Amino acid sequence: MEIIPIIEKDELARHLGGDEFGNISHSTRLKIEKMETIFEKLVEPSLYHQNTGIDSVEKGTVHLEEGPEFKSPKLSRMLKDCDDIICYIATLGDDIDGEIKRLMDNKHMAEAYILDAMASVAADNMVATFHRHMKDEYKNQGKQVTLCFSPGYCDWPVTEQKKLFSLIESQDVEVELNDSCLMTPRKSISGVFGIQSDYEHGDKTYNPCWDCNKTDCPARRAPKRERKKT
Repeated sequence: MEIIPIIEKDELARHLGGDEFGNISHSTRLKIEKMETIFEKLVEPSLYHQNTGIDSVEKGTVHLEEGPEFKSPKLSRMLKDCDDIICYIATLGDDIDGEIKRLMDNKHMAEAYILDAMASVAADNMVATFHRHMKDEYKNQGKQVTLCFSPGYCDWPVTEQKKLFSLIESQDVEVELNDSCLMTPRKSISGVFGIQSDYEHGDKTYNPCWDCNKTDCPARRAPKRERKKT
C-alpha cells in the first residue's frame, strides 16, 4: 500500500524541542524549507500489512490461528475481545537514512537533525493515516479497531519483532532486522492493531497508557485514568 506521508508542522516543532510551529525561529524555518525539498526528492514510502485471525488470548499471550504467539500482558489485554489482528510494516526507504548520514559526516548537524525529525514525523503520520483508513473501513462493516501497538512498547519485548515480520507474506518488504531486532531503514515502524466486531456497542478498546505512570513518555496517548473509588 502506498501512503504519501505528511509532515505536520506543529508535530515537527515538538520534535525540534518547541511547542508549535509558529514559535520557531526564522532561521530554523528557512532550514526546514530547504530540507523539505530534499525530503520530497528522497522519500520512498511503502507500507505492508497482513490480516491474521486470533485463536485465543490467555495468560498474557496472544495465540494466532496461523503463526507464532505474541507474549505481552498489555497487548493481550488490548486484543482480548478481537477476532483478527492486522500486522504492518511502514518505511520511508533507504535514501533518507543515507542523506542524514551524509549531512552528519559533513558536519551539517542542524540540517541532519531537522531531516531526522522530519522523517520521524512523516513515518508516524504514515502509520496514523493507515490506521484511520482501516478504522473507517471497518466502521462501515460494524466493527472497530484498537490502538496501534509496536514491539518495544510497554511490556512487549522488541525481540518479538521477528515474529511480527514472519507474518508479513509480501516478498517485496524492503525492511530488515539486525541482531538487536532494530529495523533498517531506520525510519521504519512496525506494529499491530486488533479488529473487534462490536462497534455498535461503543468504543471499548483498551489503552495501555491508562495504567502507566510514565507521564513523560513521548509515545503517550492518554492521561493516566483515575481508578473508581469503591
